[in-house]
Formats: sequence, structure tokens, C-alpha cells
Amino acid sequence: MSPENKESEKDESKKQRYLFKITVVGPEDSLLEDVLSVINEDVISIDGIRIAATSHETDKLEVQAVTMSPQHSALDSMESMTFTGANAVLIILPVADIETETIYRNKIRENLGTGIPTRVCIIGSKMTKPKREEIAHCFDEMLEELTRNT
Repeated sequence: MSPENKESEKDESKKQRYLFKITVVGPEDSLLEDVLSVINEDVISIDGIRIAATSHETDKLEVQAVTMSPQHSALDSMESMTFTGANAVLIILPVADIETETIYRNKIRENLGTGIPTRVCIIGSKMTKPKREEIAHCFDEMLEELTRNT
């Protein structure tokens, strides 16, 4: 094995690795599907829960994120399953709505406690390039916050 390969192996073993579970919730399934397509390319649906995974890598950091999102019709029955073990939550709303946001924040507090990184994204009626960038930015911010706190 060449010295370069040994050095590369050492660098890989020093890399910090994280796996986070992020729950995406909101009142409109079509918006949630659009959001998941921004964060992840492949999304599967099992028993009313959409599941996807993505990774983010830097020189010293490797982050894997599993994203779960219950379809709204299955939210009550699947809520505890999608929230269980979540490290962060992304709330997606079509318009600013304090009442709906409060409901979701209360569910987060009930299921996860306090101190969970939570972001709210207001999407509007359709997904635009600036909204896609905003969602990706929120996602990156949550990952950064999670890696700082671990």
C-alpha cells in the first residue's frame, strides 16, 4: 500500500460520522412531496409514511439524514412513529398560519421534548427555485446545528 493510500485511510478514519432522523410535517401532502424531492432524490412510501435518505459530506464530516414524513391522512396514527427518535423537525406551511404552526410545535414538544432544532418554511402555492433554495438552506442549517450540538 502506498503512503498516499495510508494517509487517505487515516483521514477517512478521523472523519466524524453522524446519522440524523428528520421529520417533515405539514398540512398539505403535495407540498411535503415537493419538499422531500428537494432534499432527497428517491422517496418511498410505506404505510402512509414517506421515507428518504440523503448524505452531506465535507473534509472532516459525513452526515447521513433519514427523512420521514407522514401523509396527512395518516398523521394521527403515524405521528408517534415518525417523531420517535427524530433529531430535528421541518414544518412546511403553504401560508403563514400561527395556529397551525402552534399545533405542530405542540406535537413536537409532546413527542420529542424541548431543544429539538425546528424550522418553519412557508412555501406558497407552488415550488419555485427560491423556495427550493430556502428549503435546502433550512435543511443545511439544521444539520449544522445538530453537528454542533453533538
